[in-house]
Amino acid sequence: MNAIFTHSIEIYTSSLVIAGSYDLTIYRRVSDAINGEQRRYIPLRDATIAPLERAHQVQPVPYLHVDRHEALLVATLQEATPPVGYARDEQVRGVVPVQCMFFTSTFVVRATFYKRPDLKLPEALERLNDDFVPLRDIQVFPLLSSFPPLQRDFAALARERIVAFYQIGEVVTPTLPTPPDPPVLAEQAEHPEAFESEATAPEDTPES
Repeated sequence: MNAIFTHSIEIYTSSLVIAGSYDLTIYRRVSDAINGEQRRYIPLRDATIAPLERAHQVQPVPYLHVDRHEALLVATLQEATPPVGYARDEQVRGVVPVQCMFFTSTFVVRATFYKRPDLKLPEALERLNDDFVPLRDIQVFPLLSSFPPLQRDFAALARERIVAFYQIGEVVTPTLPTPPDPPVLAEQAEHPEAFESEATAPEDTPES
């Protein structure tokens, strides 16, 4: 029996917010799966749909298909557990994180984007062949609608729907301080051979 990997995702269009279970037969991140979709309509199971400005008018739907070309932002609510041996760290090797602001006609997105260190942000975006830009640590602010600002760990933004963008700065990754050397006792400094012999002496064995 083939394994099923299920992501819980949210899809924002210019007028709707849609959520549901996105099933995959091969594990991929949400952005990779959306970019690799050969179908126009994204299938969702156990879905909900609501107007963007009236999220309380939510309607549950057992099955729902969403036009991929209408998606502005696809956010991950809960990621499927990757298979054993999945090399997640390989995806960020050789790239640097930068903080960016992206403007669409519906909302503004502040997020972390990963790019090659030798490319400026416009070059990195122009060289993307994918329809959706993968982002991390996302904050979404509405422009014309009244839905509240939201935060998501991971999302994919439709590249063709970006009206304007700019880079805020590079993300500084904190480094852990080097632990200090253990203190040397005055006694140990004067007679180091005594402490060395104690350290190498065999442990006492219990009597039989």
